[in-house]
Amino acid sequence: MPLMTLANEASTGTVIGVDAWKGVLTAMTSQISVTTVVGVLASCVGAAIALVFMWWGVRKTARVLMAAFRSGKLRF
Repeated sequence: MPLMTLANEASTGTVIGVDAWKGVLTAMTSQISVTTVVGVLASCVGAAIALVFMWWGVRKTARVLMAAFRSGKLRF
């Protein structure tokens, strides 16, 4: 009955109270602010816009090069 042994050992563990979490919550709330959240969101939006324009540019360049190879003329 290894399952019963695990259950018995788990029931003798240490209980973590509210006081133990106060330090963790205080540290987290002091690091996170509205300014930090807005900054992270702005960085993500900026990176997404940059990736979209890079994707568009790569596709445009590939189309121009493939059209140039097919027709023998380079057009923009």
